[in-house]
Parts: sequence; C-alpha cells; structure tokens
Amino acid sequence: MSQSSLSVVDAVLDAAADIIMNDGYSAVTVASISSRADVPADQVEEAFPTANDALVAMLNREFQGMYRNIVENIERDPRGGLLSRMYTYILSSVYERPLAKTLFVIDREALNSIMRNAHSFTYVPNVGIRSELIEGLQAAGMVRPDVDARQVSSVLSTCSAGLALTAPHDDLDLIIDGLATLISRAVDAEVDDTTPGKAVFYNWATSLVARPREG
Repeated sequence: MSQSSLSVVDAVLDAAADIIMNDGYSAVTVASISSRADVPADQVEEAFPTANDALVAMLNREFQGMYRNIVENIERDPRGGLLSRMYTYILSSVYERPLAKTLFVIDREALNSIMRNAHSFTYVPNVGIRSELIEGLQAAGMVRPDVDARQVSSVLSTCSAGLALTAPHDDLDLIIDGLATLISRAVDAEVDDTTPGKAVFYNWATSLVARPREG
C-alpha cells in the first residue's frame, strides 16, 4: 500500500472515530466520513466499501493500539507478569483512551452494532481477562495452582461490567487499585521473577490480534 493510500486510510479511520465519539454510531456514513476526513467519497469507498467496514477497521486499529500500550506497561513493570498487574493495565487502557472508553464504557451498543455487522473481517476484538490467559499464567507459575481459571475470569468480567455500568468515577484510580489488590491477594502466586508471565501475556495478546474471526 502506498504512502498516499495509508494517509487516506488513517484519515478515514480518524474521521470515523471522531464521529463515533461526538455524534454516535448512527451518524457514521460514507458521506459523513468523507466530509469529516476531507477525503472524496469515492476514495473512502475505494478503501472501505461500506461505512461499517471502516468502523471495523477503526475498532481493530484501536484494539491493537490498546494492547501495544498494555504490553509496554507490562514489560516496564517488574511485577508485570502477574495477573493483578495485567488487570490494572487493561482497565487503565480502556478508560484512558477516548475511543476505547466510548466503545467499551459509554456506548456499548455502538460496539455491539459494529461487531454484529463485521461480516468476514479478520477478527473481532475482545477486551478482558479470558480463562485461557489465566490457565497460561497458572502453567507458568504466576497464578496459584488452586485457582479455578474459569471462575476467576467470570468474576473479573462481572467486575469490569459493573465498573462500566457505574461510570464515570471520580475515584477510578482508587477503584482499579483496590480491585488489583484483591486479585493480588486471592490469585497471584508468590514469585520473585514474573518474566514467564510477561511472555504468556505477550503470546496471548498476539494471538488475539492475529486470530481469524469465526463463522
């Protein structure tokens, strides 16, 4: 793809994100993207045949950016290979990125609509602590062996959903720190070196980005 084509794609995705955040899902059309991006409609359609194709690409780009930030934070943190630290960075990434916050917290119906109409795009993003990640951390010695991975995943999903439903929070940092402390006490193994956990998270996050959409 040429540099000019990349510039058009970036402009289109930036415009789609701006419309979602400021005007809502229903306002996203090829015409509105064209106007907001200052890109001719035929060029928008050449890059993305429908507005929802652009939205799925926008969502995928945001998801990749989120996980790059999470991985960077985990790598910098000496305790980053523990589940409690991963949960902290995942939540912080959602709430600190305006588009992610809009889609995963403020307007989840827009997120659901994009995903329902994703057709055969390469993957549909998921944000959260999945049981397979916990099982991988368990195998690496980062999670206590007596922990039920599915149960922990379900509890964390419920906590995350509750946090989203009760947003906004003036004391969000305090809430996230409190949840991380509870996870640390209940789930994290007592280890000196968390490098194996960092590798597990990196491999898991990479598999999400590369995973083809089923169906």
